[in-house]
Amino acid sequence: MDLQDLLQQAQRLNNRTKMDAELPRVERTISQVLQATQELHSRVTQTGTNDLQAHTLLGSKGVDLPKLTQKLESLSARKSFEPLDPVTDADVKGYLKNERENAILSVIDETNRGIFDSVERSKWRCIYAEWGREKERLLNSLVGPKQEDFPDVLRQTVSSVLHENPTPKSRLTNIELLYAKQINKYNHTHMSGVGGHRPNLITKFTKLARKKFPDELVHEMWSVLEYMAGVAPLTRNVDPIKNRQTTPQFVQQARTYLERRYRQYMNTVIKQNLSIAERGGIPNIYNMVSSFVGVTFQLPQTLIGLLDVDNARPLWPLVYYSLRSGDLSAAVQFLKEAGMCPELLKYMILLERGDEAEKSNSKLVGQLKLEYNNKLRLCSDPFKKAVYAIILACDPHDSHAEIMHSIDDFLWMQLSILRTDDRRDYNIEQLTYSGLQSMILDKYGENYFNAREKAELYFQVLALTGQFESAIEFLARTETNRPHAVHMAIALHELCLLGVPNSGVQQPLLCVEPEDPKPMKRLNLARLIIMYAKCFEQTDPNEAIQYYYLLRHFKSSDGRNLMLTCMCDLLIENCDEDMLQLVFGVPDENDSSHYSGGVFSQFPTMDFDKCFLAGMVGDELANRSNFETAIKLYFIAGHLDKTLRLISSLLAQVVHQKTREGSLRQRLFEIIERMNNALGVRKMDVDAQSVVTYQLLTQLLQFFDYYHEDEPRLALEILVNNRLTPISSSDVDECVKNLKRMGPEVIKVLPDVLLAAMNIIYSEYQSLRSGSTSSNNNTTLTIIDDSGLGKEAALCHLRDRAKALTNMAATVPYRMPADTNKRLVQIEILMH
Repeated sequence: MDLQDLLQQAQRLNNRTKMDAELPRVERTISQVLQATQELHSRVTQTGTNDLQAHTLLGSKGVDLPKLTQKLESLSARKSFEPLDPVTDADVKGYLKNERENAILSVIDETNRGIFDSVERSKWRCIYAEWGREKERLLNSLVGPKQEDFPDVLRQTVSSVLHENPTPKSRLTNIELLYAKQINKYNHTHMSGVGGHRPNLITKFTKLARKKFPDELVHEMWSVLEYMAGVAPLTRNVDPIKNRQTTPQFVQQARTYLERRYRQYMNTVIKQNLSIAERGGIPNIYNMVSSFVGVTFQLPQTLIGLLDVDNARPLWPLVYYSLRSGDLSAAVQFLKEAGMCPELLKYMILLERGDEAEKSNSKLVGQLKLEYNNKLRLCSDPFKKAVYAIILACDPHDSHAEIMHSIDDFLWMQLSILRTDDRRDYNIEQLTYSGLQSMILDKYGENYFNAREKAELYFQVLALTGQFESAIEFLARTETNRPHAVHMAIALHELCLLGVPNSGVQQPLLCVEPEDPKPMKRLNLARLIIMYAKCFEQTDPNEAIQYYYLLRHFKSSDGRNLMLTCMCDLLIENCDEDMLQLVFGVPDENDSSHYSGGVFSQFPTMDFDKCFLAGMVGDELANRSNFETAIKLYFIAGHLDKTLRLISSLLAQVVHQKTREGSLRQRLFEIIERMNNALGVRKMDVDAQSVVTYQLLTQLLQFFDYYHEDEPRLALEILVNNRLTPISSSDVDECVKNLKRMGPEVIKVLPDVLLAAMNIIYSEYQSLRSGSTSSNNNTTLTIIDDSGLGKEAALCHLRDRAKALTNMAATVPYRMPADTNKRLVQIEILMH
């Protein structure tokens, strides 16, 4: 590279280093450049580069390096319990010091470990002791309290000997028992017809809740229901759902109830502030509202934003609270005294006169609504805006939160602006009854009202909006409120105010019919009562039957009366003698077929009686093969033909067995005796073939008794008298023809009869052949004496009878068991 190229390269480097900023340039000489180069070289090549870099870094951060150096020099190592440095053996002093400190450290460490172990043991000892006390407390709670804890209570010993006929403990609580007594009285009053009309169950239950129930909230629920049910009585031909949605009675009842309750609240506030209220004059709503407003707006800050305030008396709160108390005339009087809003005053006077005034003054209504829509929506006085909304029944979307202090206030406001028609004037939306119900049930629902913790409040809101079915179904979900819900449903249904499904008891507890307006639902009262009564029907059947009587107008899924179906199920589950006497009474001493007394005899009706119920239960038991119990019911019902068939069926099963204590065969003797007495009176009411079959089976019952008691002569006489088995081969066809007229029950017993007869003949054959007779076996002597035959002739006669039995078994047009035929042939062969 020559000098010219070096110069050009230096110029290019110089141009690159030029900056755009207008700063003065520094021109260095050759000596200055040499000096800077040497300084840089000394910095790079000298030792201690790290120290220089550290000084440079700390200096750039503003650290005072000389002062830092002095502080580092003044620092000294602090004494600690760290491992000591080893010393040489020659340093005796250092060695002793080191050993002394090591001994101290070891003692400290050992002491720390001992303290930790002691604390751990104490902790677990306390935990185990606490667990032991808890276990002892639990065990003591299982064995019962100590006598010294309750000195005034006598210790009662539990008997270890059970009663012969123990009675189960009632499953009804005290509240349920009180309700059941009222239902029993109501049914007896209704059945006896005392007074000419049915008592009001809601009134009865409300008085009961006020006197007997300790919970004030339950009393409040009954009071709400009683007030809402105080409408014109209905008949069962009117649909309660449609009537409730089309008539304004329920809306008016709810408003009146809320207004009455608010008047009580106002009186309470006034009594607590008598000195401020300055109550006087005639005791009416006008003076009460004046005193209440004086108490409520006594402070100056409470008047902020209110319009038309005269002498610390705001006008619109006076008007609003008059309407809230249900007195439109008091509100009119306040407006007259103030001389404000003449159009509103004129319209309120027209409303006070009657409903037709509203329809005939549509122009005035339109002007007021336009004024409200244009001016009052942003009014600073919430009471004035609320008064206009109530009088004009408009603007349902404004919650009026400034004056809504409770659910009652909100509900009353909604009921006040509610319209029963569908008119829409000046495009101002109006609230309908079904719209209010949907708002409460669907829009807000259980979560908004905290229904799980405030079930009574949610029930009152639903009841005041005419949703009885949803309110009762909600109460019935919890075990505590279920008794109240059931009896509320019963009381409303007896007044024809409860909507029930039309399609029977198979519907769910709360169901919807397609033709019903939304959000109305129907309550399955039959299912609710059955679910409730099933809980105690086994321990308190009398009370359960009284509840089932309330279902007499319902039909089951198979078209039968629901009351009969429920009682039939009750008797099927428990059909002992006590239950039969409770329901049907006891048989008459003179006529065992007639029963007197019993709960069912208290229910007079044109559709059914106790005989019908007994026959219904007997049929169901017979279908379940419980023949013995079904016979009892058929006796009560007077169905002798069915009784005969069941007795014959049972006899066919046990007639050939030996009689044992407590067996079915032994119990049948009492039934047969009762049947014989009944046939003596009503034999013409029974089929002749059934009677013949029954009588023959009773003869066979006696035959087998003689057979098992070793009385062959008497046993054979029964067979001969009834022509059931042949005496000789010539009688086989006659006996077979006779069997064809018998029922299937006799055919079922025939194999056992043939075997028993063959065994008797064989025993006589053996006895005659061996030449020995006993005092009981006189059949052989009778045969020889009566016929004048010798011994050989008698043996031939017995062989002929045995052959006749074998031929009959082969001739009957029924399939005989193979073992029977085989046994008959074997015995016949043994006689040859």
